[in-house]
Amino acid sequence: MVNAQTRQTALCYMLFVGGYRLKGYWHHLVDPVTKAFPDGYRFQQLADRCEFDRELRALTIAAIERLEIAVRAAMANYLSLKHSPHWFLDAELFKQSRHRGAADLVAKIETEVARARDKSFVKHYFSRYNAPHLPPSWSVCECVTFGLWSKTFQLLKNPDDRKAISRRFNIGPTEVFESWIHTLTVVRNLVAHNGQLLRVTLGVAPKNFRSAGIHFSDSKSFYAVATVISYLLNQTGLPHTWPDQLTALFAKYPEIDQEEIGFPLDWRSRAGWR
Repeated sequence: MVNAQTRQTALCYMLFVGGYRLKGYWHHLVDPVTKAFPDGYRFQQLADRCEFDRELRALTIAAIERLEIAVRAAMANYLSLKHSPHWFLDAELFKQSRHRGAADLVAKIETEVARARDKSFVKHYFSRYNAPHLPPSWSVCECVTFGLWSKTFQLLKNPDDRKAISRRFNIGPTEVFESWIHTLTVVRNLVAHNGQLLRVTLGVAPKNFRSAGIHFSDSKSFYAVATVISYLLNQTGLPHTWPDQLTALFAKYPEIDQEEIGFPLDWRSRAGWR
């Protein structure tokens, strides 16, 4: 017999989370023939799965936000010092491709700066300067998306520029760094749009960083992304509690099997987390 409180809780989830979204958390549990839940399964267990995923998304987007700022600061600072504050206007710095060349990059920056024209730092630039037609990169940083910085790194033509930036995060192979920041942009968009992380195979896979001992048995698991986040946060030297936050989340929801997001039992002792 379902008590009134459980019934009311279930009704609230159905009304304000939605049955279709909830199905993403329970479809693997039901009998494929009878469509019945396991004997003794409680609605609170389903609600906990939903809440675990929601809290995991919140932790993830906060961690990626710190890395987004770190990556764009590292890139803008290095390229500004080596080339000029308006390095992004120099087409010679970038590979040319049919789909994503320097012209496309500048066009995207122009669009984002135009959207930010009411911001004080953008107004300040245009009140004082007519040329170049865009603000310097430290100002542009505050306007454009993480995805644009990921694409900018991909387009850099000089391997020395790419190496210098990736080495600021103690990553030698630039293809690893490129893969990792691309992964973060995809996952950031996923969690920003409330995409599910629990039991989901992600559509992007970060490369192994073998020289650091980081090797993913399932590179499309959330664990792979979480390891990338952990390693990069550690390299910034900035304060963070990413591993402790995850440990606390697992403790708060003990019925959630951490292997459902790819975490091995000894994850805290593995490379990337120490």
